[in-house]
Amino acid sequence: MNRRTLFTMSRHVALASILAVSSLLAPLVISAAEPVAARAEQPMRDPWVPPEARKHSQSAPVEGAALRAEVERKLRRAFDDADVGRTGAVTRQQANAAGLGFVARHFDEIDRQRSGTVRFDDVRRFLVERGARLD
Repeated sequence: MNRRTLFTMSRHVALASILAVSSLLAPLVISAAEPVAARAEQPMRDPWVPPEARKHSQSAPVEGAALRAEVERKLRRAFDDADVGRTGAVTRQQANAAGLGFVARHFDEIDRQRSGTVRFDDVRRFLVERGARLD
């Protein structure tokens, strides 16, 4: 065999090798170029709140006066829960322990009589003075 024949044969072998490798890689290249569709086997969930602790509202959204009344009811419920002695008033420690941080932080401003306790009406008055619209 002469050099030219050897050169031609080596080109064919090289070309065959390239074709073989490219045929193996082609599915990978094609699949990488196609967009991957996101599939959710389960609905997306908030990772910080366990499903059993979530509350789902079935009612229509509340607006206007109804919303303000609902806010006041929730504030009243939280205040009443903080009033462990059922006296109608809470101390700074009770407010803090019940998660009423706003009341605890502004306790001295709310407690104008310096009695060491605040009533819900005092908290309500303080909020209204600061611009809250409650019914």
